[in-house]
Amino acid sequence: MFNVLDFLFPRHCAVCGTVLHRSEQHVCIRCFMDMPRTLYHIDEHSRLEKNYWGKIPIVRAAALMKYTESFKRIIHSLKYDGNTTIGEYFGSLAAQEIKDASTFFSDIDCIIPLPLHWHRQLHRGYNQCYYIARGIRKVTHLPILTGVVRRVIDNESQTHLTHEERQRNVQDIFRCTHPERLRGKHILIIDDVITTGATTTSCALSILRALGDYTDDGLNIRSSVRVSILALAIAE
Repeated sequence: MFNVLDFLFPRHCAVCGTVLHRSEQHVCIRCFMDMPRTLYHIDEHSRLEKNYWGKIPIVRAAALMKYTESFKRIIHSLKYDGNTTIGEYFGSLAAQEIKDASTFFSDIDCIIPLPLHWHRQLHRGYNQCYYIARGIRKVTHLPILTGVVRRVIDNESQTHLTHEERQRNVQDIFRCTHPERLRGKHILIIDDVITTGATTTSCALSILRALGDYTDDGLNIRSSVRVSILALAIAE
């Protein structure tokens, strides 16, 4: 059936720019099929999960796709073009594909979207990770917890920093304000793009410190929380 709105206001693929058919959402079928999926969720211990070993009590870690030159346009559209619906769509897509192929979500209790500093969120108008989390919630029905962790330092962008600079740049930028709501939980931290994992590690550590599970000597033998991490993309 002819759609007048599609004729007057054609929608375009976020990756290649071609006009979308009525049945296509955000990306054309060709780009959907060509998406560089990581398939980390089907690995017993993914490369991303191993990145967190010895740093936080990680259970699982996965990302939907690789952050390639073409497909990073999806993240750009979400973060800088105000396209929050693309975040929900790919959050749902990630959750559905992971749920269909693994037990990744089986014992997770809640979702924590990586928070933005209030100044950056005010400027942007929204937290992109929250919309990814909303998409995941549609599939998993897991509750989203906001406000339990705050970003208290508006650190500079990680884009052009070295590995060592990234680690220093995110130290102590988060504060867990309601640790009692997380004690004994298996939490899922949501990010848009993971590079070194320094930011998600810092977020998890803020929770562990608030619960008394982290000291200068490292993690205690018993941890009050378990952590899993999911991102839309990973930069390799």
